Parts: sequence; structure tokens; C-alpha cells
Amino acid sequence: MVSTVILQVFLIYGLIFILFVFLAIKALIRKRNRVSITLSMVFLIPALGILTNILYRAIDTYEFNLIGNKITIVLSCLGLINIYFFSKIITDSQKGFSLQKQIIIFIIYAALLSVLFFIPNAVEFEYGGVPGIDGYNARELNPLDLGVPVWSTAFFLYGLILSQLIVAFLMITVVKQYQSIGKGSIYGRKYIQTLIGMILMDMVIVGSFVFNYINSPLGRQINLIVGICIIPAAILLYLGLKEEK
Repeated sequence: MVSTVILQVFLIYGLIFILFVFLAIKALIRKRNRVSITLSMVFLIPALGILTNILYRAIDTYEFNLIGNKITIVLSCLGLINIYFFSKIITDSQKGFSLQKQIIIFIIYAALLSVLFFIPNAVEFEYGGVPGIDGYNARELNPLDLGVPVWSTAFFLYGLILSQLIVAFLMITVVKQYQSIGKGSIYGRKYIQTLIGMILMDMVIVGSFVFNYINSPLGRQINLIVGICIIPAAILLYLGLKEEK
């Protein structure tokens, strides 16, 4: 029987990685400017997080598992800030919202997320119910026990609160822009697609924080199902944010 972790990491995440890279490249092929590059970052940064997730599971050393798990969630959260940049460039123009301002905001948010790397005992992997390096060394190799990450209270609360503050800000920004242009135009539909895409993407992020903290088999099964939402989320975000010809 294939474990939930193996199914999630190597099949589902592999397909999602391909989808995200495809959408990032598609955005760049259409027109290579600051707008399209910013749009591609919505997908490329989480794609790097997904790739890290696949790599640390494939390489499978305990130390890399710990750091790789943190990199994955940090990059997953970081990608969404580019939706704000994209919206500001469209509404305020590239001169009104300068590249310097965009870079500064990005660095500040990246620095705030990087605090997750420095929280003591933030992530611990559990193998067959045995936590830490003891569980890693004693795990069964047939089928391979890839283990599950278990997040501390501090890691859970800091990451969840920070990410949700940013997501709430993004949603308020999108709703305000939607209200300003009216419901009837093609752009009204695109804002709705963007908003739904953000909600679905955020469900995946929230699910990771909640269920890696709760650490129950049922919760991880639910998280696997919720994780599939990232596929329609990516497609809706692309359709909502891409420039019209």
C-alpha cells in the first residue's frame, strides 16, 4: 500500500510543480516586462518551494528534512505577495509603484518569514510514531517511511498569523479594486477569479500550518485532499492576473 506521504510528495506535488513552472513560463512568453515577470513570480517562487519539498524527501537526510520543510512553507507564503505587486503596477503604473518600492516590500516580507528558520525546535519529523532522529534511525524501510513534519506551537502561530495578515491585506486590496471598476466589465470577472484563486491557495497554506501542528492521521488525510485545491488555485490566478491582448 502506497503511503499518503509518498502519494502526496512524488505524484501530486510533482504534477503541481510542472503546472506552476508551465504557468510561469507562459506568463514570460506572452510579454517580457516588469508586469509579466511579477506575474511569473506568483508561480515560480512556490514552484521552488514545491521542488525543495520533493528534493528533501528524495535525498532523505534528517537534517535536510528539517531545513527543507521550512524552506517549502516560506517560499509557499512568499509567492502570494507578488499578487499585491501586480495589482499596484496595474493600478498605479510602473512609475507610480516603483521597482525600488517593490523590492523593499519583498525583502521585508521575506525577512519576516525568515524568522521561521530561527525559532528553536520549530520542526521535528516523526517516523512510525517515533519523533526525531531516533524515529528516523528506527524507521521501516519497506515500504520507505518518509516521516511527517510536526510543527511547534511557536512556529505554527507565528507563520499562520503572519501569512494570514498578508493574505487578508491582499484580499482587501483585490476587493477594493473590484468595487472600483464595477461588476459588469471583463476585469470584474478577472478580479473574482483572482480572489477565488487566492482563497484556494490560502486554504493549502492554512492546511499545512494547522494539520502539521495538530499531527493526526485524519488531519493529514484531510490536508492531502485540501492540497489538491492548489491546482484550480493556480489556474484561476493565472486567468485572473494575465494581461488581456
